[in-house]
Amino acid sequence: MSKLSEKLYERAVPLWNEEAENEFVAAMADGTLDKQKYRAYMLQDYCYLTDYIGILKWMYENTDDEKVAEFLKSAADSTRNEKDSVHVPNMQKLGITDEEINNVKKAPDSEEYLNYMMDKAREGIIYGITALLQCSWSYAYIASIVTDRYKDKLESSPYAEWFHAYTSEEYIGANCLWIDILDHAAKNITPDEEEKLCVIFEKCANYEKRFWNIFIRQVPNPL
Repeated sequence: MSKLSEKLYERAVPLWNEEAENEFVAAMADGTLDKQKYRAYMLQDYCYLTDYIGILKWMYENTDDEKVAEFLKSAADSTRNEKDSVHVPNMQKLGITDEEINNVKKAPDSEEYLNYMMDKAREGIIYGITALLQCSWSYAYIASIVTDRYKDKLESSPYAEWFHAYTSEEYIGANCLWIDILDHAAKNITPDEEEKLCVIFEKCANYEKRFWNIFIRQVPNPL
């Protein structure tokens, strides 16, 4: 019998492949992305990570499964460390000020996505784990595909570090732990619940596509 994670993967791969073709992602890889668009992405991603950590923390505080709780605390701590030690310094390198960081507002598509994930977490911890995993897993998948596709141009791209971060052994290992914890939490679910989780995962993949498209359109005002 297939694991839940295998079924989620099958449902999401077509959407992830579309994301790997996204104009914004391709421009990052070949180095042609406008710096202002990247700044806008980094600010929105900062907002996203802040709320993402909040959802992890909420799930940690509301689960009765010790193994799941241990994982969620670790995931929240590692994501917070990434935000503070990697994301913020990279924003500072781009000239993004503390004032911009403190006053940035979430783009509507991003806010809708984050609200959906929080709503799913409130419905059930396993729903929240599924929703949040999609983001983490999709970044690893997309970064790997695009790195292979643009390997000659990527090394000279000013955005190469983004791809290195999401193809690193540490990041891939963290994703494997996440996948394992989801399969652990889903071991006794019904076929109907399994289908619901597949729908959640697929919907989050569609939200992810919308997130990338924010930056192809007009660069949002960060303040």
